[in-house]
Amino acid sequence: MKKYIFIFISLLLTVACEDKLLDFPPQTQIEDGDIIISQSSAEKALIGVYASIRGIAGTAILTFETAADNVILNSLRTVVVPTLKSDGGVTGGADRTGGGGYGAKYTLINRANHVITAVEALDNSLFTSGSKNKILAEAYTLRAFAYFDLARTYGNVPIVLQPSTATNQTGITKSQKADVLKQVESDLNEAESKFGSTAWNVNKGRVSIWAIYAFKARLYLYQERWADAESYATKLISHPELALTGLEAGNNWFETRFSTEGIFEVACSTTEGNPVRTNFATAAEGGLGDYIAEPDFADLLNDPAKGGKRSLYIKYESSIAAWLIKIYNKSDRSSSVFLFRLAEQYLIRAEARLKKSSPDISGAIADINAIKARAEVPLLDSPGSLSKDELLLVVEDENRYEFAFEGHRYSDIIRTGRAGVVFGALNPVYKDSRYWVVPIPTSELKNDPDLTQNGDGVY
Repeated sequence: MKKYIFIFISLLLTVACEDKLLDFPPQTQIEDGDIIISQSSAEKALIGVYASIRGIAGTAILTFETAADNVILNSLRTVVVPTLKSDGGVTGGADRTGGGGYGAKYTLINRANHVITAVEALDNSLFTSGSKNKILAEAYTLRAFAYFDLARTYGNVPIVLQPSTATNQTGITKSQKADVLKQVESDLNEAESKFGSTAWNVNKGRVSIWAIYAFKARLYLYQERWADAESYATKLISHPELALTGLEAGNNWFETRFSTEGIFEVACSTTEGNPVRTNFATAAEGGLGDYIAEPDFADLLNDPAKGGKRSLYIKYESSIAAWLIKIYNKSDRSSSVFLFRLAEQYLIRAEARLKKSSPDISGAIADINAIKARAEVPLLDSPGSLSKDELLLVVEDENRYEFAFEGHRYSDIIRTGRAGVVFGALNPVYKDSRYWVVPIPTSELKNDPDLTQNGDGVY
């Protein structure tokens, strides 16, 4: 019988350090020491904001994948569904001072705050046509990305919208998760309005109007605004320049940078490598091999009726008797991290169509079948063979198979209220919803006495 160890591991020592909350350089400085006084210096400062995304994206993947049931620790060969403790303690006496990228996300937020505050104050004459709005749209979207990840990781968190000039800022109280998501929406609305109808050339390695549409579709799913989620997903699904790619070796979304399926991805290179490859690659491949695919989940991916062609996401390594994760594993470390891709929009729209006040069963089945067809697994029958609730479970399963190892699984199960059933079967503590958030790192609590731990004292 499979054994389950109920622990929370120290994450991402190789990905990103946990900065102290709001421990930043002075307001007028950017990474190269220039002051934001022109379009050129504003663009340089914006690059500093983008630099934070790489680590945050890697942190989210490892945080959520190791907190769910798709991967296991190679050393323990067990599913790790964590018991979260306020001191970050780990069974066996180890200590964790961080987790989930709390400090790194506030670093990004403060960098974005610097750009937004400085650029808004600069005269339009200092910018070429449209460039000021484009810089601001990107900064607002990146700030929204950090707040969205904070909300889905920690729940209630502080909202900080002004740049910090202090090396340590205290007295910041938490806002409710719903209010944090409202701030995310406000930032995305601002970004969308600044992009407007201008036909920007889309660079999939940076924020574009497509990225904003995809982000809004995901946000509205979390806010249970089904009609809005459907509307924004449709904007992308119906776009003639976007399409699902194949799923063959050498012709798929994860081996092809900026493919027709990609919407917004962290483009990596040999010098700025993929932030999680080290964790998934074996020692022989130049990695640590910390995490491997959970064997039962690997069986699902290899099942022609379930994973289908998504078996391409993994490979068997006989030397360690394990299924390895392939999607980040280019030997030159240049595999992208996908923040948004088109397949998600189909499954967002399918769920929204099922949950809206007047469900569109036929439309939802068509969206589900688009993803199944690409994976070459059996399609769903016409409406009537499955109930709405059964179809929602199909969407849940397709999200698990399609976005294996991309950090979706944990948040999807939490937001749909199914953690007690799904994760509770592996760790009974998940039957208590107060455990559905990651604890605030101990270092942040010590740093700011006004910051309270999650879970009303449960931890």
